[in-house]
Formats: sequence, structure tokens, C-alpha cells
Amino acid sequence: MSVNGIYKIEMLTTYDWEPRATALLRDGTYWGAGAQHYAVGNYTVDGSKFLADISIVTHGKPRALFGKKVDRYDIAVEAEISGDVFTGVGKDKEGNHVVQYRISRLADLP
Repeated sequence: MSVNGIYKIEMLTTYDWEPRATALLRDGTYWGAGAQHYAVGNYTVDGSKFLADISIVTHGKPRALFGKKVDRYDIAVEAEISGDVFTGVGKDKEGNHVVQYRISRLADLP
């Protein structure tokens, strides 16, 4: 199954789903960015399972994520694909923190 496309990346917060980034997925490569970060990585799809290893690099004012304020976060994302929406979790590489993710298709790639 191809998931190539442009996606909205959201994280579940105390209040609701919060938009965090826009990402491009193409043939196993993940590129994303928000106002104060960019992200690069690789992903695989196995049936309805989406697995990604992503490095998030911050710039500007540091913001706490996964329990710490650093310039780079390496995470693993595991999600279930249902139509144009993937829901799952992102875990820091140390396995100490988990964040719920929702990835929603916005458009096909040109």
C-alpha cells in the first residue's frame, strides 16, 4: 500500500488534538516541518501498520517534548492506518515517554 502524500501531524494534548507539523511521505522517506522544527526519517508500511523512525531537530526557542528540552529528538512512531488517517504513538528512543499521534492525509504529492 502506498501512503505517498502530504499529511497533517497532530499530537494529543490535555485539551485536544494539537496540530504540530506538515509532513511529506514519499517511497519510505519522511520529511516534516513546523514553525520551530524540522523532521526527517524513514518509514515502512506493512498491511495497515505504519512504522517510522524520525529525527526531530528544533530551532528557535527550545520547547519541552518527551520530558526534556534538547535540540534533537529521535522517536519511533507506530500507527494503525484507517483510510486517510493513521493513529498511534510516538516513543522516544529511551522508551521513557509516549505521545499519541494522528496523521491525516491532506493531499496527494504532485
